[in-house]
Amino acid sequence: MLPALHHPRRKTMATAPVRRRTQEERRAETRARIVRAAVSELRTKGYTGFRVDKVAIAAKVSRGAQTHHFPTKESLVLAALESLYDTSTAISLKRAGSAHAGGDVLSALMEDAGRFYMSSHFTIALSMLNLGDHESELRRKVQAMSRKYRFPVEEAWQSALVASGVAPDVAKIVMDLTFNVFRGLVIRRFLRKDGDYIRQTLEHWSRTARAILDGFVKP
Repeated sequence: MLPALHHPRRKTMATAPVRRRTQEERRAETRARIVRAAVSELRTKGYTGFRVDKVAIAAKVSRGAQTHHFPTKESLVLAALESLYDTSTAISLKRAGSAHAGGDVLSALMEDAGRFYMSSHFTIALSMLNLGDHESELRRKVQAMSRKYRFPVEEAWQSALVASGVAPDVAKIVMDLTFNVFRGLVIRRFLRKDGDYIRQTLEHWSRTARAILDGFVKP
């Protein structure tokens, strides 16, 4: 009879205990989930079709939990809009900060302007900037938020142009007009969506802006 074989007992690896999230972390995660759902609701429905109950459903939270973080529709909408502005502003500032490092600053400026103004970010903000007198307080808050986030972007692009050798006053003119061209194209899209018209307009402005810059760039 063969002797019984004795296998050495395998040592089990001790698993590290799972760290439980703190109450503050859980609150922050819930708040972020609500804001993401509110952003999605704004993008698909706009402000006029925005429903706080739909946001709660999409975020998979109770109405009570949502109300705890955002007591009113206004507070929820502003949080969603600020989230959009915060993201787009960080991207724009990063682009502007690296644009003058031997690159084509005007092309970078126009690309950044297009990514912001032709996106749902600006469309949402624009719809709220045009709120009537019955919601004048919300309109005022949106205006203040827009200035808070967009003015630094304008200053950053003006600085990028100056760093590339453009005189400060000329840099401001080119920056202002570039953003104004895109704002105008956004308004025109409400009347007619014409890709060829947009492309041609931007090509004309690019040539005009380069002529301005070529005439005033410091030697």
